[in-house]
Amino acid sequence: MLIFGHPLAKNLNFNFIEKIENLQNDQISCFFYDEKIIQKAKNENLDFAIFIQNKNEIFLSNAFEAKFLIFKDEKLAKFASKVAEFYLFDSKILMMVENFDDLEKAYDLRVDGVILKDFIKNY
Repeated sequence: MLIFGHPLAKNLNFNFIEKIENLQNDQISCFFYDEKIIQKAKNENLDFAIFIQNKNEIFLSNAFEAKFLIFKDEKLAKFASKVAEFYLFDSKILMMVENFDDLEKAYDLRVDGVILKDFIKNY
């Protein structure tokens, strides 16, 4: 299981962005699904994560090479994990959590990992 945000874990730099000009190559840019930002990130070979809000975004974000798909909604995360297993997604499915008290829940959802909400800068 991937665990992002724990002080003992080696972590990547996740940063929430709202504007296309905030994309940077020294971070994982996290944003809500936006094809203009996705296109720019792909053109510049940047790693990015999408906050998923519906089922279509799961399929599209993986197809457009998002490194991570981030979920707040547990039902949507569970659906995504089933889809990812069937289609062998390259994108990793992350459940956003408030703390690390119940990691077994992430296992039950069959997600690839968890990310602490407070770990995403500017979110």
